[in-house]
Amino acid sequence: MSSKNIFSYPLIARKINQFIQSNNINLVHVRSRGPAWIINLMSKNNIKTISTFHNVYGGNSYLKKMYNKGLSKMDHLVAISEYVKETIVKKYNLTANNISVINRGIDTKYFNQPVDSTRRDQVVSTYQIDTAKKIILFPARMTSWKGQLEFIDVIKKMDTQNILVLFVGDTKNESYTKIVRDKIYQNNLKNICKILGSINQDEMRSLYQIADLSVSFPLRAEGFGRTISESLYSNTPVLAFDYGGVKNQLENLSNLFKIKPHDYQAIPSKIEEILSLTTNHQKEVLQEAKSVIDKNFSKINMLNQYMKLYESFKF
Repeated sequence: MSSKNIFSYPLIARKINQFIQSNNINLVHVRSRGPAWIINLMSKNNIKTISTFHNVYGGNSYLKKMYNKGLSKMDHLVAISEYVKETIVKKYNLTANNISVINRGIDTKYFNQPVDSTRRDQVVSTYQIDTAKKIILFPARMTSWKGQLEFIDVIKKMDTQNILVLFVGDTKNESYTKIVRDKIYQNNLKNICKILGSINQDEMRSLYQIADLSVSFPLRAEGFGRTISESLYSNTPVLAFDYGGVKNQLENLSNLFKIKPHDYQAIPSKIEEILSLTTNHQKEVLQEAKSVIDKNFSKINMLNQYMKLYESFKF
């Protein structure tokens, strides 16, 4: 549903209602705020409704808070992590028993598949990656709360002779991207930090497998943070701020992978520790991580839980 014009919602609601009635649909699942409000404008007498909270959603204005609250008006709610559930219960004064936690899942088969050497070499050549260095991947769209600027401040204090940082993610926020790029140049880090921008999924998988470390240092907690599980399942260690949905992914894993939120002073030594792991130790902690992901954060597990939820409804 592409329209974000709220004035079109009543018309869309009528059309959807006609479609539901014509096709004897009895269960509707919405996954974002706009569609939730459209369903809220309909008569829901003959259908059951589910919504999924993918994040906790910010906004201080009255209208924004009301818009965000639309997802909470369904018969049953799904949170993509324990963190999201705990937060929305408090934020919207909800009943916890009416909320299921279904963790977001990754395609484990896809990320476990080794990239062939030809494809790997192509990515290395396209983005001019010096694989003789230790590659640190920062997978996140370019926006201020993802923490790219703060990480550059960390890099400034490190021995950078043998590291290469790759910032990968959407650069539609051109003004912020320029600030990041300017900071890289102002600190003489143009040979240490590269902004690759948006890349396709196959290239992302290649980069995960090329990288020696994947990091996540957002300024605020995320609802899930799927790059954590994607990296680990690609056999790449991670280092991440230990809060939000990321904390839920890392809570049963090695302390190597986590760090106190905003503890920038501790990041360099943690990076050095991870990059210095023996092959056997790294293999051990990553295998442990993959077992946890298989059980809790795989796409198959996610889909099975959704099917059980759908089937639990009585009509």
